[in-house]
Amino acid sequence: MLIATSLGAVAFVASLATAPITAALPPIVVTVDVAADVPPMVVSIVLNEATEIWRPAGLSFIWRRAARPDASAIADPTSPCPALPIGLRVVIGDERGSAPPERTPLGWIVFGPDDVPAHEIYVSHRNAVDFLAGARGVVPPVAQMPLAERNLKLGRAMGRALAHEMGHYLLASKVHTRRGLMQATHTASAFFDNDRSSFAIDNALRQELAARLRHEPLAAVVQPGT
Repeated sequence: MLIATSLGAVAFVASLATAPITAALPPIVVTVDVAADVPPMVVSIVLNEATEIWRPAGLSFIWRRAARPDASAIADPTSPCPALPIGLRVVIGDERGSAPPERTPLGWIVFGPDDVPAHEIYVSHRNAVDFLAGARGVVPPVAQMPLAERNLKLGRAMGRALAHEMGHYLLASKVHTRRGLMQATHTASAFFDNDRSSFAIDNALRQELAARLRHEPLAAVVQPGT
């Protein structure tokens, strides 16, 4: 089953709790594969945005950049992951995804038949570009936007989509919430605004993640060859 961060007309503001899940949680290592035509500045903003969204929950990440492998070297993306952080790969590229065109997914993760998340999260730069171009009235026309502003808004939206899909992965759950980070749909304003409170991690989500971590602790493990 495909879980995608899609664009919709619902926006809520979730409250941030002040205390992280744990002060001693080790970072999670994530391999990042990037298509050649995605601007490096956009990638940096994507990863920083995801980092900042998860920071209040006490989670941090080591983003291990790697050249995207040949197709013959990519493992089956539907293969389940036995441990949460090991082997997690984020691909930033130009695929459209399989969702209906009107949903324009910015990111997605595949779940196996046993509802176990796959190793890979995909974030679509091409869909983000189209989304930005179609968000008139929310953002200035793309043709009038300085390159730095364009990159900032693209990276911001993609990073928020990535943070959402990482929530599905870390919680090993397809479930969406009524508000906050794991809400199913967000407005264009929520994706592009400076304020990221629509993607906040509330107490309920923190408690759910904490309960999961008690059973499957996260660890910073770099696998050779990943």
